[in-house]
Amino acid sequence: MSEADVSTPRVSVVIAAYNVESYIGRAIASVRAQSMASHEILVADDGSSDGTCRMVEELALRDASVRLLRTSANAGAGAARNRAIAAARGEWVAVLDADDTWKPWRLERLLSAATARNCVIAADNYVQVDDATGREVGVAFHDSRPESAITALRFIQSERPLGRVRFGLLKPVVRRDFLEKHGIRYPVGIYAEDFHFFMQVLLAGGQGVLLSEPGYLYTLPESPANGARSLGTRTNARLSDRIWIADDLMEKFGACMSPQDRQAILQYRRWMQDIADGSQARELWRRGDHLRAIGAALASSRGAFSYAVTSPTVKRWRARLSPRAVRPPL
Repeated sequence: MSEADVSTPRVSVVIAAYNVESYIGRAIASVRAQSMASHEILVADDGSSDGTCRMVEELALRDASVRLLRTSANAGAGAARNRAIAAARGEWVAVLDADDTWKPWRLERLLSAATARNCVIAADNYVQVDDATGREVGVAFHDSRPESAITALRFIQSERPLGRVRFGLLKPVVRRDFLEKHGIRYPVGIYAEDFHFFMQVLLAGGQGVLLSEPGYLYTLPESPANGARSLGTRTNARLSDRIWIADDLMEKFGACMSPQDRQAILQYRRWMQDIADGSQARELWRRGDHLRAIGAALASSRGAFSYAVTSPTVKRWRARLSPRAVRPPL
């Protein structure tokens, strides 16, 4: 790569990294193998205590496109990505998780589709990888259309309970000038920050495109084979975060969003509140406070049902008994 390419890259690849010594090398390698060479790789360390920084520094000595952004504080993926976006020089920002990888043609095809459709954000289907076995276990969805528009309404409806495809897991490429113009950044210290980030872009008026061919390899947080948790996953799911996301989106965009989008976000909030109510009843039962648990379940029967059908155990059985690749919502 030439010095001009390094100083004025077309894409800034953002990787948040925390104690991912065993993964970061392959993530960076998958970016360096891209067919489109005009990119920089910004690894935003989040206070790692293992050899993550050392490995990135060694790679940076051999490749000027790799930059390490260090910090001693652990503030979460959202804060790390925001530091990388602030340091980015590219026309586009592309997000890659440190334990995931890309197929070699991914950037080129995403940018080609986004440019052709005049979109500011683009994402693609993803391959699910079992970290325990190293095997690919299916793609997120099937769609006969090579490309389709992705809207705020379609995006949020994909997050409904019992839904098979969660668009909140998509990792986008997005125009950096659009992020700067609208002041869009990742929320800090919450779960589902990818969902919130993507929705901000769409609700701010950004046109989106979704490619059906998978170019992203997503490491599952839990093995479908034996339930083992991936070493690269540190997600701490909190329903209160998802409720906060709905409230924050309404506060920021409620005055300008369509009635359909407003209704969908309010419905999403009700879904999350129902599941949270059911989770509270389950926690009371787990603690041995059975009478209060029964009372809580009776007071919110919808919540008890919602939690039951979305519990981790039920999700695992649904994954085993149903096809792994499904059609996304229209």
